[in-house]
Amino acid sequence: MLVFPRDFKKVSQNILKNSLLSLCYYQKNSSNKNIEIVFEDYALVFILEGSKGIYTIDNHFKVNKDEIIFFTKNSFSIRDYLNEANTYESIILSFKESVLIELVFKYQDLIYKLNSLKCAKSLFSLKTDSVTKSIFQSFLPCISTSKNNEYLLRLKFEELFLSLLYSEDNAEFLAFLKTILNGFKLDLYKMFAYCQNDFENVASMAKFSKMDIASFSRNFKQSFGISPKEWLDNKRFEKAKFLLEFSTKNITQICHELGFNSPAWFIARYKKRYGITPKQEQKSKNLYFLS
Repeated sequence: MLVFPRDFKKVSQNILKNSLLSLCYYQKNSSNKNIEIVFEDYALVFILEGSKGIYTIDNHFKVNKDEIIFFTKNSFSIRDYLNEANTYESIILSFKESVLIELVFKYQDLIYKLNSLKCAKSLFSLKTDSVTKSIFQSFLPCISTSKNNEYLLRLKFEELFLSLLYSEDNAEFLAFLKTILNGFKLDLYKMFAYCQNDFENVASMAKFSKMDIASFSRNFKQSFGISPKEWLDNKRFEKAKFLLEFSTKNITQICHELGFNSPAWFIARYKKRYGITPKQEQKSKNLYFLS
């Protein structure tokens, strides 16, 4: 049994991973065995060629070319069917719960306005229109060039999310999203997803939520899928990227303004996250620093 996205590298060399999103181009031929797979995160699987058979305790269905399967956390995938040319190809997009719920909260008014009479399922298939299909296919260049731009991938995921919301075959997707909106985990999202406060550390976040640090950290990770420290760093790096692209401040000023203790630490982590140094980011995109 394989666990995705952790084991993407065992089935493909064409993968792209960051802290929130993971992409894999998966190809199978007649020499490959059927492998049982469990998705430890949420996932969307877009069938490029062939088809996939899904088996659960109470359900069995087949998903064909140009269709999508939505997997919730800890759900299983069993069998891939080959086409006449004995090939099966798919794009697997795995994502953390925090990314999904942040979008659910952002577009909650829209989700409530759209009607869905179906009951929520742990996994289901979705037909694609031309827009959704083109968005999925636009992930392929990102995988093949290994350009791990987390900000770009999150924007593309948001575009895909909205496309699925507006698709004609969206009833089961909407039903699932509404269960999230009605779930107990949303409370911390209401407090933090669009909170305007600039928190200095995890202790100040815990104080804001009126919890002790241990309880807050545990509940926060259950809701967001990452630790409050990781969340805080993500917000800081997003703001750092914005300041590097649009402000006249130098790297040391940005580093201190956002609460990073060491410019050297900030530079190293920025390069690991975005693939370029802060100075390279500034020189390539900021009009004030273009020479």
